[in-house]
Amino acid sequence: MPVRKRIAFITVNVEKLYQTSLIEALSRQSAALGYDLVVLTHFVNFDNETEHLKGDENIYTLIKQLSFDGAVIDLGSFYSRSLSKKLEDMLCEKGIPVIALDYVSDRFESCLQNNRENFRQLTEHFIKVHGFKKIYCLSGPEKIIHSDQRIEGYRDALTENGIPFRQDYIFYGDFWVNYAKDFAARIAKGEIKRPEAIVCGNDFMALQLCLSLAENGINVPDDIAVGGYDGNPDVSSYQPSLTTFGNAFRENGIEAICRLHELISGEAPTQRIEVRPAVKTGASCGCKANTSGDAAISEKMFARDMSMGIFMHSNYSSMMNNVKNMEECAIVLAQNAYLMDFRSDFFLCLCDDEESTNSGYTKKMLCRIAYSNGKSDITPRKFSLDTLIPQQELSDEPAAYICTPLHYLDRNFGYCVRRYRETVVFEQYYGEFCQVAANSIERIRMLDYEKSLNEKIQRLSERDILTGLFSRKGLISRTDTLSPEQRYYGVIYCIERAEQLRGQYGSEYVRQIIVSFAQAVNLSCARGELAARTGSEEFIIIGKCDDSDFPEQLFVNALKSNLKMTEAQQNVSILAKLRRLSAVTDSSTAPTDMIAQLEERLEATRNSAGDRSSAYLAKIRELRYNVYEEPQLEWTAETASAKIGISTSYFQHLYRQFLDISFNADVISARLALAERLLASTSLSVSEIAEKCGYPDASHFMKLFRKKKSRTASEYRKAKDNSSDSQTSA
Repeated sequence: MPVRKRIAFITVNVEKLYQTSLIEALSRQSAALGYDLVVLTHFVNFDNETEHLKGDENIYTLIKQLSFDGAVIDLGSFYSRSLSKKLEDMLCEKGIPVIALDYVSDRFESCLQNNRENFRQLTEHFIKVHGFKKIYCLSGPEKIIHSDQRIEGYRDALTENGIPFRQDYIFYGDFWVNYAKDFAARIAKGEIKRPEAIVCGNDFMALQLCLSLAENGINVPDDIAVGGYDGNPDVSSYQPSLTTFGNAFRENGIEAICRLHELISGEAPTQRIEVRPAVKTGASCGCKANTSGDAAISEKMFARDMSMGIFMHSNYSSMMNNVKNMEECAIVLAQNAYLMDFRSDFFLCLCDDEESTNSGYTKKMLCRIAYSNGKSDITPRKFSLDTLIPQQELSDEPAAYICTPLHYLDRNFGYCVRRYRETVVFEQYYGEFCQVAANSIERIRMLDYEKSLNEKIQRLSERDILTGLFSRKGLISRTDTLSPEQRYYGVIYCIERAEQLRGQYGSEYVRQIIVSFAQAVNLSCARGELAARTGSEEFIIIGKCDDSDFPEQLFVNALKSNLKMTEAQQNVSILAKLRRLSAVTDSSTAPTDMIAQLEERLEATRNSAGDRSSAYLAKIRELRYNVYEEPQLEWTAETASAKIGISTSYFQHLYRQFLDISFNADVISARLALAERLLASTSLSVSEIAEKCGYPDASHFMKLFRKKKSRTASEYRKAKDNSSDSQTSA
């Protein structure tokens, strides 16, 4: 599918209803003329030079990198003058037709609202409908065209209705709330004489004036009537409802697209979306509020408020804080895509790691999640930047695409795209939603970098950073200097199923096992052995042979003893998780060759064990879970092996291999663990507890308990009771 004709709309503050209403109007007119509307916008609208803002503003490099037939730029919404100039420069360099929306430009054709006529109609409403004559005009800053046009419209309405124009009835505000507060206070104090009505240059000033007059004891509209201008949907839900002039900004957006189309094609538009600007009455002038057209705005505001509540109570941020790689990140994003309005689609697009770019975006992008028509696809897909999203995801009909940056400080990761076919709803928290995703991507990047750096250091260093033992490189360099006349033994240890343990208990748990094992190895090297951590979970020990048949046995026994002591002190299980292989050099085998042989044998053993028995691992684990859940049942190796479908002898072999304990011993451990819980938490007699643990013969249970726990059941209960009493008194 070829890329459809495109119009770029460059703006900011798209979380405001005013902007989304404007985008809807632009999109509808663009679609009517066969164009996609691509909105380029960022989140932080400040005039400063922070690292975060640099990353935010990177989205506008798409002006250079994407193909556009024309552009509409809304510079009036930008606070940063330096950014405004950069944007105009980029559009000039692009060499495409550009319309400056509602501001005067000396570089592009301007499309301004008809503020003079619109403000005349607003003022005339107060004259003809309400009969007011003493009407003040609160405009915007002095000597700017938008303020002057409003004043001219105000003057026209007075002149046409035979009311003298007075310059002292003109007040220059700020198009914001600050001046309106002060203006209301001065009227209340009598510094400014009370008028019958005040027409304001925009709705923000009008609403603040109503609120501030009321705070000063002046009723609107009974004491002073107030009118606004813009028909801004962001203030439509406040009281009193404003009499204002609505839809002019939408009409102007439609006009901008039509003019741009003429510049692009040289032809007049064949279809024009109709919007009728007019005075919209509210309670602030004394009229009954005109609620026509409010339903759509109310629905948007309700959806926005409801979604904000859902977002605040969602688990999205904490879920994203725990992701460890991009696959998990994509899954969590897919799980939380419901937080975005159902009428939109969402695409998260990352720069290609294989390309390098300091700014802008790579020629090939990677779509990491596509949420379209209520379904998520987390299959990574590369696509050409110029299509904006993967080719197969492009819409059959013209649509609006809102592109926002994805970055951490000034580090650029990619961009996010929202697609709308009709109604445009842009959540107030969407910026935070994207930033949480960006923060997680940065954390993943740092984890990958740390892992890569550690691996590099590990390769270059002769000492393992984590354990202090030799690294593989250090071990090889030491064995190269060993005497060729001496025989040496080698032992390789591997911590089994480490990845599974990480997933079940976390990386810190495996890290503790590695460190504890290394400490025990260090303690056991009392006869000049060389000990090294040669892999993530592999260790090799090299020592001199004696005259025995098993020269490594002295070290193995010492290590086993030290590990038991470590397990008791640190309450961690290590021995059960180890695999061990041994080898001895001869006249034809050097110690370095023995190391390679040990590593090859370990790999072969892993593969062989996996092929033969891994199919039974899950079944044996499930069986063990059931044993510990209901140890009082009559568990035997014969019945257990029959359930799994293997012989009793092979079952017992696998059970010990996987769990480093015999099946019968594990059943006893499970029963005694239940007994300990019952002794500590109930007042049942020892005989009753024996029966609940599967021992009908209480005397047998008591002998077994004493043998395994080195104390009687009664002594165990008494010790637990004393411990509880001391904690309570403390």
